[in-house]
Amino acid sequence: MKNGDISNVSSPQVIVITDVVVRLKEEESRKLLIKKTEYKVGDLEVLSLNKLWRVSSDYGLSLELAGFEEDGWTEELLERAFEKFERRVVNPFNYWQLYENRDEVVGLLPYRPNLKAVIDVPDKVARYGSAGVEIGNI
Repeated sequence: MKNGDISNVSSPQVIVITDVVVRLKEEESRKLLIKKTEYKVGDLEVLSLNKLWRVSSDYGLSLELAGFEEDGWTEELLERAFEKFERRVVNPFNYWQLYENRDEVVGLLPYRPNLKAVIDVPDKVARYGSAGVEIGNI
């Protein structure tokens, strides 16, 4: 809002990859000769969540939690992770989004002018070029 007028300017956005704040637990079960792998929401990285909440609050950032189908995430699992954040700690995220893979996020970077950063784990952050940030550098 500027001088009492409603502005159409969206807040700066940051994409946070799920690996930074929560892990998937892989559980295998066997029935007869059929091996079934099931994923569940694992432990939370509480320090990272707290740091993200403080940054989003201090700088007015909109945080997007991004999960990848290739890593085993589904919309249902992302919803469960979001609910777990709400129950256990402060949830810094405004919304979540499921992508097929990291290449999809990289391909969208030039078309999102309000996107300021992509926060990922250290060994994968270089894929995002100048937008890539490690959680430890915040």
